[in-house]
Amino acid sequence: MTFLDFQELTSSNNFKTPAESESIEYKEASWKLPKSFWETVSSFANTAGGLIVLGIAEDKKAHEYSIIGVDNPEDIETQIFNDNNNPSCLSKPIIQNQDVTVTNFKDKKLIQVIIHAEQYNARPITAFGKAYIRTGDGDRVATAEQLKYFTVESQNEIDTHLLPASYTIDDLDPKSIKEYRDELNQKGIITVSENTNNQEFLYSIGVFRKDRISNSNTYHLTDGGLLFFGKYISITDRFPRFQLDYQKYNSDNSTNWVDRVSAGDMNFPSLNIFSFYNIVSEKLENSVPDPFIQDEKLSRTSYHGDLVSAAKEALVNCLMHSYYDGLVGVKIVDRPSYFEFTNPGTMRVSIESFLRGQYSSIRNTEIASLFRRIGISETAASGGPRIFNAAIKNKLNNPEISVDYSMNTTRIRIWKSFATNNDTELEKLSDLEKFIISTIKNKTSATANEIVNDPNNTFGKQTVIRHTLNSLVNQKFLVKQRRGRSFVYSLNPQNDYLNQVKHLKHLEDNILK
Repeated sequence: MTFLDFQELTSSNNFKTPAESESIEYKEASWKLPKSFWETVSSFANTAGGLIVLGIAEDKKAHEYSIIGVDNPEDIETQIFNDNNNPSCLSKPIIQNQDVTVTNFKDKKLIQVIIHAEQYNARPITAFGKAYIRTGDGDRVATAEQLKYFTVESQNEIDTHLLPASYTIDDLDPKSIKEYRDELNQKGIITVSENTNNQEFLYSIGVFRKDRISNSNTYHLTDGGLLFFGKYISITDRFPRFQLDYQKYNSDNSTNWVDRVSAGDMNFPSLNIFSFYNIVSEKLENSVPDPFIQDEKLSRTSYHGDLVSAAKEALVNCLMHSYYDGLVGVKIVDRPSYFEFTNPGTMRVSIESFLRGQYSSIRNTEIASLFRRIGISETAASGGPRIFNAAIKNKLNNPEISVDYSMNTTRIRIWKSFATNNDTELEKLSDLEKFIISTIKNKTSATANEIVNDPNNTFGKQTVIRHTLNSLVNQKFLVKQRRGRSFVYSLNPQNDYLNQVKHLKHLEDNILK
């Protein structure tokens, strides 16, 4: 997040873009800091961060913003830092000197404040005793479920809790335990003697752990062990909303699945994390096409292997990082053009950090450890780079990552389809499509009415323009966002962002050694 340069954004006191969003908020503050300022500080800190600009008014009917300025910026800046350090206002100080700047626009002054996202284990940041969440372009009071999520997230390891003594080995699926033992022996990672019974084996790999707080010296089943090896009915006794779901479709637009693996289904009565991974990973592999592709040296490319590796990486990442006490379950969607992995729980690192593999913060360390023992995952933050590099190496459409802070979910979409050359594709567009893209590029964003009323429009009226706009959205040249009763259209930023990450990683790997 960076400060805005309004000198470049507008030549008048009025502007429409950038509009308020999940990461931008405008507020009036001519002579006094509004109380809602701290509500937005809380909501940005509890989600992905953002920018607050003081000295701007909004005309909701015209969907327009006016630069009115701040009359006494020195006093308001002082008030910001005083309240920032007042625990009755903000639960802890989070604004630093470098996060605040006073900028000029003509004869008016604006105060811009960058709010950084707080670490997952330091949330929630509260304002006047309440925690807020940023959703869309507004601040919402956190629900009871979101507050519970914050409390759980404040613990680094959430699946190593010891369950009551009423949970025993009988709550685990014997078939899953046998398959796990067999895999350990087959891979030669650990040789498990046939004389070692299942109880001793589970002690040795940490599925049961000693209760070191009481004096009983007894072993208890862990949350992670139950999730990984448990019988479905036993898992749902502890995690009532536990759900693992894989759905395969025969087209990108179909609503009826042709294959499904779902926990609790009559076909999968004892599905747990381990058995789900084994079943679904094979289906993902079979779902990746294996076209005969040659590189410039006429050698067969590694498209199939790279994409299978990326899909399995996303699958295990999804299972390791899920918040199993959440409102929704794990959902894997398999369509001809892409895989989509959705898990309960927001990312504990930024999207950029995930893609660059800077560091990892695993939500379920017990589950991760059990996967690692059979060589399925690694301790290093390698998942993001593998997923991203598979797309870059094979010229596939870039992976898409989104976080929903209202539902506390993370979604990763991996494309099976090949990226198109933008220049070539642009040449194939009609004159109207080229006109719309050029207009939106110059304006940053625009509504259908603004394009219709553009002086250079010689292509038609509302119906034609709207139809073409929707076509460009479907082709992923544009994205649209609701603004009041209408939609505003802008260029799809996804490729630019991911290419920037790619170049940064290239600099680190090849230049900054």
